[in-house]
Amino acid sequence: MIGGGGAATAAALAAHEAGSRVLLAVKGRFGVPGGRGAGATSNPIADFWTIRTVGPKGGLFNTPDAVHADMLQTGLGMADPVLCRVFVDEIGDTLRRLDDMGLRFRSKMLATLSANSAAGGTNGIVATQKALIHDADIPVLEQANVVDLIVSGGRCVGALGVDDLGEPFVIEAGAVVLATGGVGQLFQWSFNPPGNTGDGYAMALRAGAELFNMEFMQQGLATTWPTQAIVMLYEVDEPYRLVNASGRSFVESYLPSGVELRAVTRSKSHHWPVSCRDESIHLDRAIKAEALAGRATANDAVLLDLSAVDRGFEPELFVKFMLSKGIDVKRDLVHVQVHHHTSNGGVRVDADGETRVAGLFATGETIGWQGADRLGGTMLGGSQVFGRRAGAKAARASAARPAVTLGAAAADPLIDRIRCLREASGRVRPSELRLGLQRTLWETLLVEKDVESLARARSFLAEDRDRLEADVAITEPGDLVLALEQRNLHDVAEAIVEAASARTESRGSHYRSDYPRRDDANWMTNLFASHVNGELSLRREWVAREHGWTDRPGDVRIKPWG
Repeated sequence: MIGGGGAATAAALAAHEAGSRVLLAVKGRFGVPGGRGAGATSNPIADFWTIRTVGPKGGLFNTPDAVHADMLQTGLGMADPVLCRVFVDEIGDTLRRLDDMGLRFRSKMLATLSANSAAGGTNGIVATQKALIHDADIPVLEQANVVDLIVSGGRCVGALGVDDLGEPFVIEAGAVVLATGGVGQLFQWSFNPPGNTGDGYAMALRAGAELFNMEFMQQGLATTWPTQAIVMLYEVDEPYRLVNASGRSFVESYLPSGVELRAVTRSKSHHWPVSCRDESIHLDRAIKAEALAGRATANDAVLLDLSAVDRGFEPELFVKFMLSKGIDVKRDLVHVQVHHHTSNGGVRVDADGETRVAGLFATGETIGWQGADRLGGTMLGGSQVFGRRAGAKAARASAARPAVTLGAAAADPLIDRIRCLREASGRVRPSELRLGLQRTLWETLLVEKDVESLARARSFLAEDRDRLEADVAITEPGDLVLALEQRNLHDVAEAIVEAASARTESRGSHYRSDYPRRDDANWMTNLFASHVNGELSLRREWVAREHGWTDRPGDVRIKPWG
């Protein structure tokens, strides 16, 4: 199991229960919130977490069929109906299992977990499952920066990594589960912990698996100073004040003709994520554009005045959490900007988390099953549902695999590449490359894109690849790890840029200002990315073709939806 968050720990426990010998390989320290290897599950950036609940079949509220329909509607035709059905059928048992582990939810209608001070300010899922892993004597390899998968005869037979001292290591395995989270470190403003560098996406691509829906990324409002914390404006219909660094209101200057500010803020009260499905997109556009125009604070923020309004959902949690971060929302202006949150796409897997590469599985944010937008609480819950499924199936696959020994021919070329990179003596440190990449891709890919911004991103990526290959300086072991992560970020960014360029429409979280309308006639299809002879290739296939999808009047049934 590669990863250290909620999906990885769920998979490890399931594989152990199925009788497998399990090794959990974790970047950095296991279960330390906010650090390398902690996973987004335990990143302390919000006042509450929610797992989407599903009621009984035949009940009056949140039946499996109703939630399944909500997920497909939120995804605007791009979600995988089969995997969404697995989620609604199994999330009830998942919640009962978490309850048996000792996690306590605030309500049954929404399984809400408030920030847990005993677990470092997080939701406690990783801390709880970490204790179970310890009790089960499952070995954990820390400071294990896994950088490539080893494929022999069309089967994944292990993985290659480097430790924090820059020394390579090889792990032979009957099956490998990728649970490496998303690619938040691709962007300057993101909630993801420092280890979330798209490793699973990139390794899967190079191993022969496919990615899909990579153009769909969840983004939303959060503070940039004095800390990072999600700011959800649920059920806040009032036109709260937003001003730039000079104290001037600005949102109305970005509104199209005929769109009123009240309509924009009312739409924003229905969901936190950036989405072009309604007028709220113009609020997010305005906030980011004001920063790009140079009228934000020194930390890219605009100022949000919430002194006269209250959030409708769990307002006391928000006020208390912000106070713990040094912000009194009834007195202080809140410094906010749009952040990357999660990827809705990812590695293409079946219902058991298996990729098209034998012996290779994936789960958590590493997999793609959500659509253009996603319901709140499905990512956290899905990491548990699909984590257990992937772990159990990987255990069976490992036990049944043919006798395969990891030979030198499969691993040596990968090791040689690492040793060659370790000797690089150029002029630029990988940390410097990281900053430039994050700023450029935040500017060009988040909230809104057009042909020019995508061309700029593509050009920057090509130049940055050249810098990494020809001019990087490895002066200490940490540089080697960052350089290998930079390669992964490049591979994932290329998939995002090319998918976003190909999709000449706007749908959910994918907003093209040069193609601002949804185009079901031409774009009721998913985009799949793979490597063909080392080059990125895209193909079109609609995963919901057999199930079908029709836009539902009134959109998502329950608001706020995410």
